[in-house]
This record gives sequence, C-alpha cells and structure tokens, in this order.
Amino acid sequence: MNDLRRRLKRIPLALLFALAVAVGASVAMVVQILVVPPPSAIVAPIDTDPSALTEGTYTVTFTIHLYYGQRAVYDNLAALGLVSLQADTDGWSYLVNDWIYTVVRRGTGNTSFTLPTGVTVDVYEYNSTHALVVNTQRNTAIITKKVTVGTTGWYAYHPVVASYDTTTRNALTGYMNSKGLTQLYVFQPMHYYIVFDASNNELRVYFDVVTSSGSVTPKGHYMSATSGFEALTANSPVVPQSTQYIIDTNNVVLGPIWVTFTAMPTSDMTSTLTVTPQLPPNPPKPAP
Repeated sequence: MNDLRRRLKRIPLALLFALAVAVGASVAMVVQILVVPPPSAIVAPIDTDPSALTEGTYTVTFTIHLYYGQRAVYDNLAALGLVSLQADTDGWSYLVNDWIYTVVRRGTGNTSFTLPTGVTVDVYEYNSTHALVVNTQRNTAIITKKVTVGTTGWYAYHPVVASYDTTTRNALTGYMNSKGLTQLYVFQPMHYYIVFDASNNELRVYFDVVTSSGSVTPKGHYMSATSGFEALTANSPVVPQSTQYIIDTNNVVLGPIWVTFTAMPTSDMTSTLTVTPQLPPNPPKPAP
C-alpha cells in the first residue's frame, strides 16, 4: 500500500484528473460570472460635467449662503435615478415626475423601452458619442453623451447642452421623420430652463421646440407643477419613490428628481442639500 501511495504522488495532477474521468468519477466545475450592478443615478446633471462619471457614481452637495433678510429661491434638476436626499435645514422640497428620462446601458444602439407605468422611452443614437433619449408620451427629449462609467462596463447617457449643430439638428429631424412627428420638445440642462415661482408654488421647466423641418424656438414650451412636492426635514435623509426602472441586466431607465429651496432667514445662514446615489433595490444577481 505504501508503494502504491508513493507511485500516485509522482503522477501529475492533470493526469489524475483525466484518469478520474476515464473511470467514470463525477467531476463538477461551477463558474459564476459577477454582474456589476448598474449605476443607480446620474447626480446633478446640470452642475456636473459628463466626464465626472468616468470614475463612477458620486455624491454632490448644493450649498446656499444667505444673509439676514435675503430671500432665496433656488431650483435644480438634482438627479436622474435613485438617490438619497439630505438637507441640513428646512426649506428644501423635491418633486418626482416623468417629464424626461435617460438611460444607463451595457451596450449601445437604437432601442425602445416600455416602463411599468406605460411610458415608452426611445433611444436614438446618431453617432458614436451622442444619442437622443425621448419620452414618447410627453414628446420630450434630451441630448445625451454616452459616457463609460469607470470599469463597470456600463454606459451612462448624460444630458448635455444642445448647440443645434448640423449633426444634432439632423438627428432630431431624422428621429421625428421616422416617427411621423411634426415637433419635439428638447430640455436643455441649464439652470435658467428651470424656474420656481414661490408665490404660487409653481415649478416650470422649459423646453426648446424643434420642428421636423429643423427650426428651433428656444424655451418655446414649458411644463409646470403646483402639487406633488414633498418637503424635506432637516437632517432626515429621504429616498424618493424610485425613478429607476431596471429593464433587464443590461438596461436601466432613470427618471428626474427636481428640487427647490425657499427661505428668508432671520439671521445669516448656510443651507446644504446632499444628493447620494443609492444601491438599486433589486440589483442583478450573479449568473450561474
């Protein structure tokens, strides 16, 4: 027996494996491929450059400095997607709706997604770097830049300002003609396209009107809301109702979270709002 053990020790491992298979032994090999969860949000798309996403998701803090007696009215598109909001003073509110959408994807190419709400979102790519993302129910669109998010394998379609160069204009008219549309409402990620009127609690978001012939009317259309706002309590983080729709392991649609701040302090003050991406509630699982 000892001689047999010594002879077996001299046999290479690969040969032992082959021998085991030859005599009918059961050899199982299990391989798992880790699927990296999608970026849960594009935070502060107005205040951040698309290149910021190359390092992955991140936290953004808005800071407002006020003096005694100075009335403040501030508004912004805080994020597209699933985030936590935490203010350190009262005066902040948020609004979730379906006015615009964007996407994060593992691949690229023209496609269409139908959300559980019934809204259909089209992705219309017109070159290697940019794409339109269209809410077909609202007839609203954003121009996006496709950004590689770190080393995750995901692409984030980050909203960018449209200069309406020939390529962009042709993309807009091409999309409209393919859908039989006469016009499209394009949101520009700039602060003066978002206006909050504190006197009647009305948020207005403006859109450029682009026709199928290529004409552009800046801020020629707006959408407004006077209800649906949720107030934030100081130092109490809130995760708004999900505006993240996981279509499958390769595609996610992100909706908007608008924020407003109004205050007239009785002394000098500083107020901050921190916006932090959250893990998706049901991240993709490892593939067996």
